[in-house]
Amino acid sequence: MTRLPMLSLEEMPDKTRNMITGGKSQLSGLNINRMMAHAENSVRHFMRLGNSLLTQAKLDARLRELVILRIARLCNSKYEWYQHEIMARQVGVSEQKIVAIRLDEDRSEFNDQERAILRYTEEVTANVRASDEVFEELSQFLSHQELVELTLTIGFYNMVAQFLENTGVKIEGN
Repeated sequence: MTRLPMLSLEEMPDKTRNMITGGKSQLSGLNINRMMAHAENSVRHFMRLGNSLLTQAKLDARLRELVILRIARLCNSKYEWYQHEIMARQVGVSEQKIVAIRLDEDRSEFNDQERAILRYTEEVTANVRASDEVFEELSQFLSHQELVELTLTIGFYNMVAQFLENTGVKIEGN
């Protein structure tokens, strides 16, 4: 059970409803957006930032999805895991890598760049600031733009996990 009620499309201001459904009245929108719609002045900005990280970043989509899955696992966010496991497969993340993150298994499945990104994600999530050693290692693989996008992605999806877990958003259909 959610801690707050999700808004129906009819309860939302037109601008918010159109953004959530893409202007298609037959769509009900994702549950996260239906919950976020309570903050009508913020939901549009939240969605724009999330969309920019998902569709306009230079950071490789496979790396991004590994990061988001790791955050979902670290934060025990079932909704975030569910949505991004689908997306990870769509962008070509192997089943073995998805399982390794889900089960918290050894990192032999991952290359050096992926291991560096996962370590950075873990340190930023747990400590806010990554160690100089981990940052330097990661800097060998990513441009400045990609480092900034990665750090924004980690912060954004930690916020998403916190939002989901504290409002009790459930997976669609459950």
